Amino acid sequence: MMYARRTTAASVVFLLMIALAPIAAAPSRSHAAVGLMAVSPPLSDTLASFSIAEALYGGTVSYALSPWFSVGAEVLYLGDIYYGKDSDGAFFGPGSWTKIKPDATGAGEKADWDFFESLIYAPLTFNLSIPLGFLRPYVGAGPAFYFHFPSTNQDPAFDAYLASRYGEGQRMRTGLTARVGLDIFLADSFALGLGYIVREDIPSKLFDDLSQELYYKENGYFFVTGRFILN
Repeated sequence: MMYARRTTAASVVFLLMIALAPIAAAPSRSHAAVGLMAVSPPLSDTLASFSIAEALYGGTVSYALSPWFSVGAEVLYLGDIYYGKDSDGAFFGPGSWTKIKPDATGAGEKADWDFFESLIYAPLTFNLSIPLGFLRPYVGAGPAFYFHFPSTNQDPAFDAYLASRYGEGQRMRTGLTARVGLDIFLADSFALGLGYIVREDIPSKLFDDLSQELYYKENGYFFVTGRFILN
């Protein structure tokens, strides 16, 4: 009986040590981190169909001034945004392929569509965290830079439409970004993160866009991060 009790007690202590080990691994002071970030396509496309081969990637760096506050920056390739062409030959967009295709004249297959731009997004976010041991949920927001690279310069009407949106020859703009996420500290030198990030390319439209459900799908992305902690 005594042996059984000792065995039970030892088992409980062992399980507690395993449970508490990740908590001890979470940094309790300021630290820097670098890593990679995998991003889904826009949720309009992702919710309809998604394969891991469609994931997009970028780099991430962050600095935690305390367990409660951190600053992070990324350079992300967010894939392509598309422009439709209606029955009158007028362009509209941009948007995800899921949104553009039903109204675009002769859209055909995504791979054959000429009117799109590749998007690179560089957000800077200030994050407020809740330190719960090895788990740290957080929310963040801040400014961002974004860059557009047009797929073709062979259609003067498309060039004119882009100029009306961005200005003649303008390919770099400033915007806003926000996110919500969860960091999981698996060791004292590595953390896994998951979350949702949304971009606003035209800050003057922010309050109009926030009331639109489609906005969160068209400009929103799921993400996963892997960060190495630099103590």
